[in-house]
Amino acid sequence: MEAGDHRDQSIAGVAAHAQLLPDDILACVLRRLEPRSLAASRCACKGWRAVVDGRRLLRTDLLPLSLYGIFFMEIDVLCGDPPKLFANPLTSRRINANLDYTDREEGSRIIENHCNGLLLLWGNMVVNPATRQWVRLPPPPPRCTESGMEGFYDDVCLAFDPTVSPDYEVYMVPSVPCELDPTATIFTEESEWPPSSCAIRVFSSRTWRWEERSFLRRGEAAGTIADMQQYTEFQRRYTVYWKGALYVHCQNDSIMRITLSDGAYQVIKSPAGGKMNGSAHLYLGKSNKGVYCALIYHNLQHQFQVWLLDESCGRMGWELKNDIKFAPVMAKISLVKYKDGFPNKKKHKDQNLRPWIFLRGNCFDEDVKQALTEDNAEWDYSKGFILETQDLKVNSDHMHFEEVYFLGFHPYKEIVFLWMSRDTAVAYDFSSSKVQCLGKLHAHWIGKSFPYTPCWIGELSEK
Repeated sequence: MEAGDHRDQSIAGVAAHAQLLPDDILACVLRRLEPRSLAASRCACKGWRAVVDGRRLLRTDLLPLSLYGIFFMEIDVLCGDPPKLFANPLTSRRINANLDYTDREEGSRIIENHCNGLLLLWGNMVVNPATRQWVRLPPPPPRCTESGMEGFYDDVCLAFDPTVSPDYEVYMVPSVPCELDPTATIFTEESEWPPSSCAIRVFSSRTWRWEERSFLRRGEAAGTIADMQQYTEFQRRYTVYWKGALYVHCQNDSIMRITLSDGAYQVIKSPAGGKMNGSAHLYLGKSNKGVYCALIYHNLQHQFQVWLLDESCGRMGWELKNDIKFAPVMAKISLVKYKDGFPNKKKHKDQNLRPWIFLRGNCFDEDVKQALTEDNAEWDYSKGFILETQDLKVNSDHMHFEEVYFLGFHPYKEIVFLWMSRDTAVAYDFSSSKVQCLGKLHAHWIGKSFPYTPCWIGELSEK
């Protein structure tokens, strides 16, 4: 008999004995399981499924998967401008975009990182916009002098998976400074980077303290410190948390994949091969199938590529999912929006198809948790104004000098959000090559942006 048969029989046996328990007692037992284990238990037998579904046990702490909008910060955020939210009308009233319920210290509303519904703000503050809860973490300790990384920068990363635990962690991953201080570091410009042993400061909400952990490199380095110093200025970098691993965008557009459970990391070359030389911008994110990379090339045709990181069978390789030239799309959208206008209330009675709106603060003061559990909050990407990009051809009339900017990946659909000509936000379905206008997004400049999906309405872990 195979091992799998033994496991199936064991589960079946436990389920059979559990049928002897009253439903109320069984519900009390199942309620103690973590969401992921509870989901597995629900599949054991019809009786367990009835108890879980009948008492709504499975998602009492989790929200339905629904994209609420796109958080973004304009370029003058350092001057105190709070975050903003570009959202559809159904969900816009449920989130206070400017986070004015948090600490009002100068710069305290600058979003440094985000993960599964939680935000990490400047000054080590963790915020859940879905419940308006926030906590301030203790300040990180100075780096250990033996690490030789005094004076190095930090990429601050938030790791949170509510399907596993309500606890979260913050990782401060070192990156190369513009100039090395030879009196404070053991590194030189010829030193490889990242080092074979990388010291990372980590905060855990479970223990409520910081510690320094060493992560060992598997495989080759991304380059030398001199290689990294070419990219230290004016570069926006990204981090992604996916299934127990952090993916950190390095300075030469390679990616550190840090496995949090075994204290190891490896370097993954970007689809551009680390030789972009300012000809393109790289964007890292996650969607329904894993970690994705988007490349926007700076040319008149606005070439745009989407790549998926293939981690099957232990390999790390990029698979091209879509390659398109957006110049004809921009030309077509310009013609349509001036001729017919964008989707509006008169044209689309369905509230899911009304244009997205630009929020600067709080619109409603209703009970947040109750509002967040309402259904039908998702924008309908199957309807509305859609362009078939396969039918659009490039010609000299499509040469636009305006830029295409990346806003983020949809968290569970093969869709990317783009900002065109600094006034139009669109959703591009790269699985079907269709473009849908969301509405007008007027901003001077977008410095940081990401799609926001509430994932947790339980208590925020704090000391």
